[in-house]
Amino acid sequence: MSDRREKRTLLLLYTLGIYILIQASWWAYHLIDLQQELYEYKSITLGINYNQIYTAKVWMILGEGSIFIFFLFIGFWWIRKNLSREMRLAKMEQTFLLSVTHELKTPIAAVKLFLETLKSRKLSEEQQQKIIQDALRETNRLRDLSENILLATRLGQKDKSVLDEETNATEIVKNAAHRFSGLFPEFVFVSSIDEECILKSDHQLFTALVTNLVENAIKYSGDSRRIEIVLQKRDDQIYLSIIDVGIGIRPEEKQRIFEKFYRVGNEQTRKTKGTGLGLYIVGNIVKLHKGHITVENNTPQGTNFTITIPTHLQYE
Repeated sequence: MSDRREKRTLLLLYTLGIYILIQASWWAYHLIDLQQELYEYKSITLGINYNQIYTAKVWMILGEGSIFIFFLFIGFWWIRKNLSREMRLAKMEQTFLLSVTHELKTPIAAVKLFLETLKSRKLSEEQQQKIIQDALRETNRLRDLSENILLATRLGQKDKSVLDEETNATEIVKNAAHRFSGLFPEFVFVSSIDEECILKSDHQLFTALVTNLVENAIKYSGDSRRIEIVLQKRDDQIYLSIIDVGIGIRPEEKQRIFEKFYRVGNEQTRKTKGTGLGLYIVGNIVKLHKGHITVENNTPQGTNFTITIPTHLQYE
């Protein structure tokens, strides 16, 4: 939804609200005026002073009118709040569609180019291996994007009862660190991973959580190329930290980064790839586990995402 359409819709809502208030005030005025004429007529014809009764009627009309206006104000406030949220979501969905179209086309075009190069040229074994490695990277990127879209669609329907599998967090985090080290050899991955970190979870969900956090750190690492992965088990809690020394996140955006389709920065100036689903998926997986996530500034720069998840989920 465009900004012009959004402004037009809100203007129509405000105009309608003002019109209703004016009409309600006008009807109240005429009702009070009619009551005054009626009681003045009765006072003259019957010779009885009705001032006290008239005053009570006026206060009743004003009181009921005030209650009506109060609830009308609450209703319009609620409508405006939800309308603004839906407009914002529609705008973010439009941005998502543009982003995901670009994200899908790029790896497909890259893989096609790699295959055409292998088909049309005679290359050395080393050159062939490099092209195959690059093609695998783009294929994995395409697979991860597809999985994120499907997971984001299904996540809202997930029930806590799916978290009944003994999941080896140590193995998942080690595999993720090894995989990303191979995919991004230009990065330095520093790992500190405790052994035997077992929790009640779902293997696919916990893998998606780790993968999206690491991918997010890679996207916003800037020129540092250093990612730290820490996994610890203390008492009945699993602690996972993904730390980068990149561009960081502004304080006002930390509250919104887990919203669906939201991406840090401005669409016109943003250079990083992504669809705005990664941290939304992370936040919902953590919530499903009854866990907690904190986003803190790293020193001297960068971001520290820390996930805390109980090893055994207590059902209500």
